[in-house]
Amino acid sequence: MRISLRPLPGRPLGPGEKAVAVLACLLLIAGVVTLVTVPDWGGNDACPRGVQRVEGACMGISAGEFHHDPGLTPLLRRLAEQNADAADEGAQGSEGRDARQRRRVALTMPFSSDETSAVPLDLLRHGLAGALAAQRAANARSGPKLELLLADLGKDMKNWEPVVRTLGTLPGDGPPLIATVGLPSSTSESRQTIEALADRGIPSIGPVITSSDMNAGRYFFKTSPSNEHFTDALRRHLDAAEDSRRGFLVLDERAEDTYSRDLEKRVLAAFGDRYELKRNSASYVGTRGDEAGTPNLFRIPVLDICASKSDTVFYAGRDEDLPALVERLTEARCGYGRPLRIVKVGIGMPPQLTGETVTKRMHKAGIRLVNAAAYDPAWQRDSDAAPPGFDSFRSWFERTTKGIDLGDEPLDDGYAAMYHDAVRAVAEASGLAYEDTSAAAEGKENGRPSAERVRKDVHNKLLNLNPDSRGGESGCDPCIEGAAGTYGFNPRTSPDLWPVCKSVHIVEHPEPEGGGKRPEEPYRTYGKSFSGKCPPGP
Repeated sequence: MRISLRPLPGRPLGPGEKAVAVLACLLLIAGVVTLVTVPDWGGNDACPRGVQRVEGACMGISAGEFHHDPGLTPLLRRLAEQNADAADEGAQGSEGRDARQRRRVALTMPFSSDETSAVPLDLLRHGLAGALAAQRAANARSGPKLELLLADLGKDMKNWEPVVRTLGTLPGDGPPLIATVGLPSSTSESRQTIEALADRGIPSIGPVITSSDMNAGRYFFKTSPSNEHFTDALRRHLDAAEDSRRGFLVLDERAEDTYSRDLEKRVLAAFGDRYELKRNSASYVGTRGDEAGTPNLFRIPVLDICASKSDTVFYAGRDEDLPALVERLTEARCGYGRPLRIVKVGIGMPPQLTGETVTKRMHKAGIRLVNAAAYDPAWQRDSDAAPPGFDSFRSWFERTTKGIDLGDEPLDDGYAAMYHDAVRAVAEASGLAYEDTSAAAEGKENGRPSAERVRKDVHNKLLNLNPDSRGGESGCDPCIEGAAGTYGFNPRTSPDLWPVCKSVHIVEHPEPEGGGKRPEEPYRTYGKSFSGKCPPGP
């Protein structure tokens, strides 16, 4: 219907016509204002509700004003640029299809750190760099483009409630939120976060979560083996070595540290009887979280280790505290003539434990670390031993971080690889869902799918990234060929969505002469407990 605001020739507007004219003008003004102020999901106009501008782009969600550590600024600027590029490329899709299928992933993690916060800054920086490398790799391919939101849980991860609430109510006129990635630590707050996301139907992926009890039904995926898997692999390794006589357990006593409590439980289940660990143990107070203790207080554990003449120390604590224990042990030199090994689990091997000075002291004191890990730093020196997806990851990582100072050996701790693999898993599922949706819509007049519909489709694809390679000569399709191995998910085999066919690598430092005695094939999660066959390779 067309409304004319001009009066009939020779006659002024009547009262009713004036009212219609005023209303039409108001509607016109409102329409103009709407065109100007309705937020665009790109970085040019006002941000959508709940989203803040960070480094020039609409990508921050936090409990208050978004703050980030200055050490993350160079990476966040590149992330903002990548988001802008993704928006531009999506807008150029044929007849708007790619623009409608642009998708968002929220990085649910802290973006600041101090001496007692949940995660050290270096690990946050490495994880963020890995996620950005995966985003760039995904956006170089055809299909839907990924943009990353920064969902700041706070340095102690206690601000999760307003962040999750915002994620659950993002406006539907922008690219859909398909998943969250990034919880970097197993804490009670982490558990509450994944449960709240599951209640809203938002899948989440934990790149470095290992506590066996960190589960949220069919909505929380893990890309690392669990503490239970790590200790199973260690048990196989120690059984093959047959050179251990007496053990001792050193544990972090903080009740609220979900990771340490779960690891203590798994170590006792695997080794408690054989090494009499309930009798041979001592505790310390870790340096992270509300219950943080004074750093480096390992005097009593070290005295007890020497008094018991132990040759194997099982460590149930976080990697940040381990260098202080190693330092104490190198100083103590127990003096009973047997080498001492410290058995631990972890994502990778922290550079603080492998530097030249500490390595020399460990050699001199006869101390060796035996680490059940999701990532082996040796891959950087020997690409033939690395997983099939490692070279691609390293290439994208180097391009993404060129000119940015990430400290010494930024890949050694494994966080960059694991965050990369988590984002890659979402990208893989997103691409598969996009292909199916496009095929189903071929030749039909279908409208734009809702954000909830897109998220459900991606979630379904995540659940079906089955690593069964029975149908292929090498590898699996579909599955995740990541920087830290080839794996997938199978809810029938692992209802709590721990990765299936993920390798656990026994990493020793310093390496024993002759390279040590290792199993021919690495331990694979659920490798013998499902009907399929794991893909070859580490």
